[in-house]
Amino acid sequence: IIAIPFGVLTAIYFNEFAPSNWLTKTMRSFIETLTGVPSIIYGLLGITVLVPLTVRLTPAVNSNLIAGALTLSVIILPTIIRTTEESLRVVPDDHRAASLALGANKTQTTFKVVLPQASPGIITATFLGVGRVIGESAALIFVLGAAIKDTVNIYEPSTSLAVHIWSMMTDEPANIALSSTIALLILAIVLVINISVKLSVKLLFRKGT
Repeated sequence: IIAIPFGVLTAIYFNEFAPSNWLTKTMRSFIETLTGVPSIIYGLLGITVLVPLTVRLTPAVNSNLIAGALTLSVIILPTIIRTTEESLRVVPDDHRAASLALGANKTQTTFKVVLPQASPGIITATFLGVGRVIGESAALIFVLGAAIKDTVNIYEPSTSLAVHIWSMMTDEPANIALSSTIALLILAIVLVINISVKLSVKLLFRKGT
């Protein structure tokens, strides 16, 4: 919810509106670098910056689910921006020129001509980002801790499926059966996401033709 609109709008700005200068190139290089940063670094960012920020701005008193969600958003943001930009570049410049020649302005051309044609790639980018964070554990252990909680409160720590596996396997004795079940559940969720991506893209292509 947080990363998707921000990431898509950022990619649109970079590809369609930003001037081609050293600042834009530097920011693009920075975003590409962030794509390869280990998630444990994002966890450090979450515990040192996002947790204190959410404690100051919300009723939370310590690690909380909001900080965890923000951390995951930061993790997937570079992937969404980069993949969305690549999808926008695929749209032929002739289509932009034709729209502008018919009297549309730059904003209308971007959102009514370019964006619909790039939407299959943008959907793919979104689901790829979501698929990455579903199995995320290292960053969330930093931000939310490893305690298993059955209740959900956005102002308190919580437990993701991947962290739950880690917690079960570090118990004495390790709960292999439950860990395997949770792992299968994560795989099933990722499979559903991949199938949804393919069906959504196929449906959009049919509408386009």
